Amino acid sequence: MDIQETQYQSWDLQEKDLDKLKTLLENSGKYEALEMKDALKSGFEGWWNGTFHNDQIVCVAYITKQFVYLYGREREPMLSLGKSLARSQGKRSGGSTHSIFGPNDMVMAFWQGFQMTDKTVLTDVKLNLCELTQIACKLNDAYEVRQAVKKDLPLVFDFYGEALIDELGMDVRKLSKDAHEKNCAQLISEGAFYLGYHRGKPAFIAKVRESDIGIFLDNAHFPVAMRRPKVMRGIHARLAEKLLAENSSVLLYVKDTDQETQAALDEVGYRVVLPSRLMRLR
Repeated sequence: MDIQETQYQSWDLQEKDLDKLKTLLENSGKYEALEMKDALKSGFEGWWNGTFHNDQIVCVAYITKQFVYLYGREREPMLSLGKSLARSQGKRSGGSTHSIFGPNDMVMAFWQGFQMTDKTVLTDVKLNLCELTQIACKLNDAYEVRQAVKKDLPLVFDFYGEALIDELGMDVRKLSKDAHEKNCAQLISEGAFYLGYHRGKPAFIAKVRESDIGIFLDNAHFPVAMRRPKVMRGIHARLAEKLLAENSSVLLYVKDTDQETQAALDEVGYRVVLPSRLMRLR
């Protein structure tokens, strides 16, 4: 046993650990651990694993069916947490695919400990959390944005399925057609999708969700033929116009290698507020 393992101990959190978990998250920054904070709103459920030092939780992993969300401030405790989960992952995750998400340094520290498993990295991307509070560019009548309705199901099925490929690593339109169609229909009925148009042609989709700090755009996606700077800027500005009418800010994640999208968002008025990392393993 190394010195690190004598300093830190990690285990699955129980109800008795909830106050310590809340203390850790309450001391996080405004843009940190958002998924964990949202999860706790519905109660202490699911799989949580924490690393303790001096009887306090110093970092945590929240594990769902598809994601491992990480939060912490120090590298060594997160490395210890990665090692701890690596020892137990054979019993808990089998050969499934999981995406590890969190602050860049924390994901790398976790992976350093977790890589003793036979997991391999399928994709590894840095993501910037961007926020908009005020539109900085002029609005153009060539672009229109509206909520998707029932008749838009075929378009949502196609665009949203394409948007999910990067996240899931598979094309749900082909591999789980019925389930994807049912999910799209349900989300449309909930008012979750916005569609963007350039001179009447479909050009964009995004799924929206509310949070304590603003409204998030998930799976914001332009088909390749529409990934033009002016189109992206124009549609994002129109969408922001609608969303900022009832929300204090709009947020979304962007790959740091996607310079075209980042440039368009910069012109609209978005700013990077938190660098993160998404690593998909199998």
